[in-house]
Amino acid sequence: MLQPDVVVIGGGLIGLLTAAELSERDVKVLVIEKDDVGFEQSGRSVAAVNLPGGEPNERAPLLRASADHWASFEERWGYSIDLNSEGWHIVITDDEDYEWLEVERATWQATAGYPETELLDAATARERFPQFGGEFLTVDVRHGGHVDALMVMRALRQVAEERGIELLCGEMVTGFDVEGDRVVAVRTTAGSLSSETVVIAAGIWTPDLCDQLGFHIPMQRVRAPAVETGPMPPGTIPGFVRGSRFGAKQNRNGTIRITGGYRYSGMLHDLSFRDLRDLKIWVPALWQNRKDISFRLNPSGLRAELVAKLAAVRSRNGSCFFPQRYEPPASPRDRFRQLEELARLVPALREARVHRSFSGVIDLIPDLQPVLGLVPDTVNAYVAGGFSGHGYMSGPGACQAIAELITTGASSIDLEPFRPERLRGSLKMREQIF
Repeated sequence: MLQPDVVVIGGGLIGLLTAAELSERDVKVLVIEKDDVGFEQSGRSVAAVNLPGGEPNERAPLLRASADHWASFEERWGYSIDLNSEGWHIVITDDEDYEWLEVERATWQATAGYPETELLDAATARERFPQFGGEFLTVDVRHGGHVDALMVMRALRQVAEERGIELLCGEMVTGFDVEGDRVVAVRTTAGSLSSETVVIAAGIWTPDLCDQLGFHIPMQRVRAPAVETGPMPPGTIPGFVRGSRFGAKQNRNGTIRITGGYRYSGMLHDLSFRDLRDLKIWVPALWQNRKDISFRLNPSGLRAELVAKLAAVRSRNGSCFFPQRYEPPASPRDRFRQLEELARLVPALREARVHRSFSGVIDLIPDLQPVLGLVPDTVNAYVAGGFSGHGYMSGPGACQAIAELITTGASSIDLEPFRPERLRGSLKMREQIF
């Protein structure tokens, strides 16, 4: 293995796409992943994305760049990702949905890369989308669609191989050797290796690694169960459909992926010892969203956490350890109900049956904004994490920005709202978490 210029920690979407961006700038990159490429949330995401259409939002350069990247991904990198550009369809069925939409639409106008929306009355929506046979009031149509997360991860693996990016899978990063404000080596379970620059893009494990550098990220981990039906005819649902109690898209093989809705997400929070650290920040938000989040005691998760803590104690050098190939419980009960709700809107799904269930874990930051830039008090360690369930929405722009910071010292995308230092001040919770 050649001596890398940059070590990227994490082989998910953010880690691999950052490595690809760096390789385009003639940087030698090593990616270290404790499991396999895209094993955790990156390979399990519904991967809904904003896409170009209408006037671009000058106030949201990060998401605008990400939308542009997805639109050109297949041409740029040479691999299909099953890009669906049929739009987002937000279904409104009652007055409470309208109240939610008023708040959410303001957020969308301010943050989406291409924020144009079209509000259709029921008659117009039925004419345009004959799949919608159930009762509803209106549909808010937006520029976007979805990609296939597994195809994206396979594509980025191929890009890495073609461009000489080293992939070290099954190896765990446990800490760093630091001299002054510089990381001089990355410690792994197989030994240490030196690098000029480090990028921490480890998903839900990013805070643990940043803690090693004296920087705390207040993150909550929220489990997002999902189910898939058996194959259905093409065009059973258009693009990405979201109602108050469900979200859904159709995969290339015809199966329907079902996730949480905009008012009732069906998210689960597995109680953890780490919850005690940031109670002051999170308790108000969790209380406000108490109808939307179920708290669970997951013995296997607690056991994995204890094993990791014991391994850290035994190491005697302040190392941190993480569960490998951890599969969060699927808990599909709410998704069965969501399939029923979806079938009321799309009658063709009344005979559909769930064939597969699984879960991913989302990394929630209090202000729901990613953490991008130099780790405070270091000169060569960067962090790209805390995407709060929107890694596919904002990830490509973030990866471009990190690559530009490393190679030129500046980013063409304004990263001021995402500076890591903001987490050291008072944080304002967003009214709507999901």
